[in-house]
Amino acid sequence: PPSTTSPHVTTTPPPSTTPATAPAPPPADPAQIAHLTEILDSHHSAGEFVGARIAVLDGDGSIAEATAGTTTVDPASPPVDLDIAWNVGSLTKTFVAVVVLQLAEEGRIDLDADISGYMPDLPGADRITPRELLQHTSGFAEYINDPAVVADQQRTWTPDELIAVAVAAGNVSEPGGAHHYSNTNYIILGEIIRAVTGHSWADEIQTRIVEPLGLTNTHPLTTDRPVGYQLIDGAFVDESDSQDPSIGGAAGALESTDHDLLLFAKALADGTLLSARSMSAMLDFIPGDDYSQFGIRHGYGLGIEQYANDTLTVIGHMGTGNAQSAFVGFDAQHGTAVVVMTNTAVAGPQAIMAFEALTAVEQAR
Repeated sequence: PPSTTSPHVTTTPPPSTTPATAPAPPPADPAQIAHLTEILDSHHSAGEFVGARIAVLDGDGSIAEATAGTTTVDPASPPVDLDIAWNVGSLTKTFVAVVVLQLAEEGRIDLDADISGYMPDLPGADRITPRELLQHTSGFAEYINDPAVVADQQRTWTPDELIAVAVAAGNVSEPGGAHHYSNTNYIILGEIIRAVTGHSWADEIQTRIVEPLGLTNTHPLTTDRPVGYQLIDGAFVDESDSQDPSIGGAAGALESTDHDLLLFAKALADGTLLSARSMSAMLDFIPGDDYSQFGIRHGYGLGIEQYANDTLTVIGHMGTGNAQSAFVGFDAQHGTAVVVMTNTAVAGPQAIMAFEALTAVEQAR
């Protein structure tokens, strides 16, 4: 039966202890801020986004950040505000994956058992595991570009309806096959979280991640959404209200800020959120998408990605919603993390800017 869970981590010290005051982080290097600004300005001049922000957490705890562009296409509109949450799209998947792995640590989910006990009416559930859903090897088709969803994007969709669209489209492969990215996997994982805990995926993220880490601007999208764009035929088109948040759901309906995402990345990297065993499972990468044209090797783990070139390996996730986009990554070797966010739904420039920023940090050492 459903049961109430407590947060996986806590920021409240035992009553018998006196909390120590954390030392203030050192100020960011002005030269690093200037370089981040140059990176953003270069991509902004190339017409890739309306507005963007970037933040880098160095190993010494300092945070350098910069912005470019404006909040809307009107050049007289305010500059980008670092405290306004934007949709992080598929970065939501990493949050959901942390919840699933915590439930596995608690013995409440078996990553390698079939999911028929949670989803008895789902065709093929007796041949699919949570691990396959997490790494996109279940074979489920994508629902988000299906004509039925595209034609009716402003109504509220239930998870069952979205899953039914994907099932009707037919599987793209047998379970356990090659990586095939599909938002359907995480809609199903959201329903498994509800079946196990009695709470929504969003509530579990709140109690297990947001509250323990003190994330102040991370929450599900609502109908009051910030302005965002898509680049269509060379023009920025306002897509702020073009899609109901339910279409993203557990696959992409969170919004956040760069500061919150840096805290999340740090907590992943330093073991605050997951045990060493769970983190090892999360970082067990299989071949992902082909980015060889960019000189990038891509792997996909359990709700997390690996981007590597000959000099740098970045672990994190890209996210593209219908009107904004984001990238979060950490360089475990050097203890740095980066977040890039844009108020334009573009896939690719965020990761490229992140690589450029982390490369600059290492070259400056």
